[in-house]
Amino acid sequence: MNREKLLIQRTLQSLLKYGAFLVVILMVVFACSNTSDTNEETIAQQPVANLTVKTDGAIMGSVIAPNSEIVIKASNSEDIIKGTTDENGEFFINGFEEGTYTVTITTSTTNEVETFNDVKVNIGEVTALGTVTFAAQ
Repeated sequence: MNREKLLIQRTLQSLLKYGAFLVVILMVVFACSNTSDTNEETIAQQPVANLTVKTDGAIMGSVIAPNSEIVIKASNSEDIIKGTTDENGEFFINGFEEGTYTVTITTSTTNEVETFNDVKVNIGEVTALGTVTFAAQ
């Protein structure tokens, strides 16, 4: 009989220990999830959807031209937009209004030129020109 009492006593102690632990966890969860407070600070921390509207177009591509600096110029009847490549020979130029552009890519050392005529640029889109390769000099 003593063995049964001891078993019952240990079971009750375990239940009390784990029950108290669960009560503490539930209190923490409840405190963290209490959303009845609608003050300005709580409202300000809620995520807001990104409703950014694109107002320009872009062109991108890459240039292989060893030991040369590259100048990219896009023009239409109203605008001229210039850019250069990064250290990997890639370019991404934005700020274009919708329309048709002539894009010229020129090397600074050999003055080689690659021209793309009738490049269509649309608002909110990126027009890819591909890769231009200039011979090594």
